[in-house]
Amino acid sequence: MHRIEATRSYCENLLREVQLDNLYFGKDKGGKDKGSIYWVEGAETWCYLCGDKTEWGEADDLLADIDDDILLDYYNDCKKEIHEHIEYLEERTNNDTR
Repeated sequence: MHRIEATRSYCENLLREVQLDNLYFGKDKGGKDKGSIYWVEGAETWCYLCGDKTEWGEADDLLADIDDDILLDYYNDCKKEIHEHIEYLEERTNNDTR
């Protein structure tokens, strides 16, 4: 699985399965916020907020629109956890095909 796809899969798992209600992507080297996705209780939807940009929708759609560089930085920050997530998915897939 490609690093960006793996990162999107991991993030979606955190938001949907782990039910994390806020996923923060950190800051870039210049200290600029790279945004976050969070659950908006009253609206019953997800929101991606980054600087002046605000988008609403399903977690997977928001993740699909996040800049690849942000996802690659997140991958580098969470590489171990993302690899564990992918290994888990592969194990589950292998067990399901047996």
